[in-house]
Amino acid sequence: MSLKRKGTVIAAAAAATLIVGAAAFACTNLATLNLSSTAGKAGDVVTVTGSSFAVGRGGEPTLPVQLRWNGVNGMVLAETTPDRAGNISATFTVPEGAPGYYVLVATQKDAAGGDTYGTPARASYQILGPNGQSVVAQPGVASAAALPAEPSSSGIIALTVGLGVLGLALFGAGFIAFVRQTRAAAAAATVPVRRS
Repeated sequence: MSLKRKGTVIAAAAAATLIVGAAAFACTNLATLNLSSTAGKAGDVVTVTGSSFAVGRGGEPTLPVQLRWNGVNGMVLAETTPDRAGNISATFTVPEGAPGYYVLVATQKDAAGGDTYGTPARASYQILGPNGQSVVAQPGVASAAALPAEPSSSGIIALTVGLGVLGLALFGAGFIAFVRQTRAAAAAATVPVRRS
């Protein structure tokens, strides 16, 4: 086997490995939350279900999921442990608050205290006005339910995936150019030279 052919085989194997790894990463699910009701009054009881939370592997314990009100450091409304498939189910009572939009955040910390992959998960909840009406914030008036600034892991994940796709595209273009050059060089080497 020629040196050029070996290089082509190695490059093809590397490309296949990279593509399979990228596909496996892209198929990883992020944790999600669903609420039985997305609007109501303080004191209402809401059921939360979720999926794709981390579960213990190889004898490790499954870490609990905390449901927090209006931020990753907000008041803990409930705590639950995912089942073997990573699904959760819990109920919470809507706390007192001014009419407006709030967020329920599901956090799951790893042993080092960082967020597990795919968390925190979020779901929106609206506290309705006294007569059950939706309250819209008026211009120039600060919303009582303004969310605190917090870092977003979903933006970082989207950026990582985007850069990964760009990297794969550039790698593929380079690989195609390499294969074409190799074939052109091999074709030029096999052309018989006529002597006169």
